[in-house]
This record gives sequence, structure tokens and C-alpha cells, in this order.
Amino acid sequence: MRSYPARFLISFLLLLSVPMANAGPRPSVVFLSPDDSRFWQLVAGFMEAVAEDLEVDLEVQYDRESHRFSYLRMAKDVLSREDKPDYLLFMCKEHVTESMLRLADGAGVKTFTFNTDVPDAARASIGMPRSVLSGWLGHLSPDNIAAGRSLVTLLGKQAEQLGLASGPSIPMVALSGTLDSSATKDRNGGLLAAAVQQRSELMQLVYANWSGTLAREKTEVLLKRYPNTVSIWSASDGMALGAIEAARNAGRTPGKDLLVGGVDWEPEALESIRQGELLVSLGRHFMGGGLALLLLHDYHHGRDFGDMSPDYVFRYKLEPATRDNVERVQRIMDSKNWSAIDFRRFSRVGETDTGKTVPDSDAVLDAITGALAGQRADTVARRE
Repeated sequence: MRSYPARFLISFLLLLSVPMANAGPRPSVVFLSPDDSRFWQLVAGFMEAVAEDLEVDLEVQYDRESHRFSYLRMAKDVLSREDKPDYLLFMCKEHVTESMLRLADGAGVKTFTFNTDVPDAARASIGMPRSVLSGWLGHLSPDNIAAGRSLVTLLGKQAEQLGLASGPSIPMVALSGTLDSSATKDRNGGLLAAAVQQRSELMQLVYANWSGTLAREKTEVLLKRYPNTVSIWSASDGMALGAIEAARNAGRTPGKDLLVGGVDWEPEALESIRQGELLVSLGRHFMGGGLALLLLHDYHHGRDFGDMSPDYVFRYKLEPATRDNVERVQRIMDSKNWSAIDFRRFSRVGETDTGKTVPDSDAVLDAITGALAGQRADTVARRE
């Protein structure tokens, strides 16, 4: 049996092994969610789990009007407060990103943008983080171009394996989001590039505004127009599930004679993968807000993230959920697991090992997903 002094020493050493998140005042962050959809609720829920461990005062506001002008109005309301937050965290939207960043900079509130790329117009006017506006600390987004390309590749390979690609090309239709979304534009860009380079032949690309209902209606028309369609590329899981419903109504068998792929790792999509109807969902970007909070927490406590990305811009890859790994992905998505791990372990505050490899955003997310899936993630190393 250990003596009391020995047990005290062990407890003290264990305490020192976790970076201290409460060294200094608690940072206050307001996150402006662009809507209250299932995906953004997942984003906010994960952020809340991270904020609790890191002792960050997080306020989440949902834009229930889901419009760029209502989004801008939300930012103005926050920035006009007498007691302003330390940081404003939001998604880039076409035509209002520059205004939101300039307003925050003028109000003395530091900002961090994430989830979608910086619109071209804003980039042309104010550059990227810290180039014109010193209070714009950083930007984080998934590689949506690679995601669009990867979805075409995965659909095409499965079509070949199932013997659905008997001709010289694989007939494919595509469902995309909204015209004012940079995620839409980038995923479309990956789609179009891959369709040219691979066997998949894009018959038609339509916009379904991220709506499952609209996707179902448009897919019903597309399948009548192109009855030989083999695959349906969808920029979101919600639209993919709408396409699956339309395919069933048309007498097709999703997963057998028609392949559908989406993006988002939505719970309903993961269940559809388990049932064999949805081929694949690309995801993990629901953790983007949590990673942004982690970076802001470390910045607030004196550990800037410039060594992780000299231009303060971070990009990470989306990962596929398939029948082969859906159980693992569901553990990652389980909110009970979010509270089971201590997110302080991924902070670099208090880190003294100067010879340690500097992580990148993919490596940090790999470590987090590994921990959530029950795998070892005690260290964060750069992915080769």
C-alpha cells in the first residue's frame, strides 16, 4: 500500500502532465452559427464540450433566418454590446465576410473564421489573416475541393467493383448546395475536375440548396431524364438522403444498382451507410469549431499558432465513413464520448519540449478522432 506522501506526489505529477487551461483570465468567445440545422447543432455541441474542458466562456447564437444579411446583423448586435467578447468566431459568407471582419477589428474584438474558404472578393480586399486586419487571427477550413474529387473517385471505384460500369463511362448526376456558398463552389470544383479525369460522366449538376426535400424532387426528375444513371454525387448528406428516397420511389435499389455519396457524417447518413443504401459520407468537419476554440485558447494563454501555419491559414482533409469503419465513426460522433476525454490534452499551453514536432491541423484532428474512437492519441505528431 502506497504511503500518503507517495500518493500525493503521484497526484501532483499527474496534474502537471495536463496543460493548464486556467492560467489567466477565461477567454470569452461568441460563435455565430449560420443556421440551426442538424449539422451546425453538432458543430456547436462539440464546441461546448471543448469549451468546458478548456474553461472558455462560449456563447452560441443561431441565425434562424439563414441569410447573409441576418448573419451580418447578428455580428453587429454582438459587436455593439457594452461588454464585448474577446473573440468572435464565424463562418465566411459571400458578400458579408469583409464587413464582419472590419466591424470586429474596429470594435477591438479579435476574430477567427472557419468552415468555408474566404470569399474571393474579401481576399482581394483585405488579404488573409493578419495581413491587413491584425485582429483577424486565423482561418480554418476543410479541403472541400479534395472532398468533391474524392467523392467522385469513391463512387466510381465502387461502380466498377459492382460491375455497374460496363460502358466506357459511368453516368453520374450531382446535387449541390447554394450559389452563395464557398463550400458549394469548392466541392463543385473538385467534382468537375475529377469528372474530366476519371470515367465518371457528369450528366447534369443541379442546385438543391442543401434541402433534402428539394433534392428528392430534383432527383426524381433527373432519374427520369437519365434512366441509366449509376451514381449520385451529393454535396451534403441531407441531400443524399433525399436522393435515396427518390431512387426508391423510382424503383431503384440504392447501394445495389445505384450508388449515392454525400458529405457531413450526419447520424441519419451513418445509419443509411450501415443499412447499405448510402455508399459513403465524407466528414469530421463538425470538429472544426472545436479545433478553432483550441487554437484561440492557446493564443489567449500566450501560445500563438503561427508555427503551425506561418500564414495563419489551416486546411484539413475530410475522411470517408463507409460500412468498413462506420462503427468507429459513430463512436467519434457520440456526444457521450466528447465528455469522456479531456480536451486539455490537445492544448500546447505549458509545452516545454522545444524539440517536439510541430503539429498541423490534420494531426490534431487525427489525435482527437483517435481518442474519441478509443484509440491511443497521447501524442500529436505531424502526419507524413
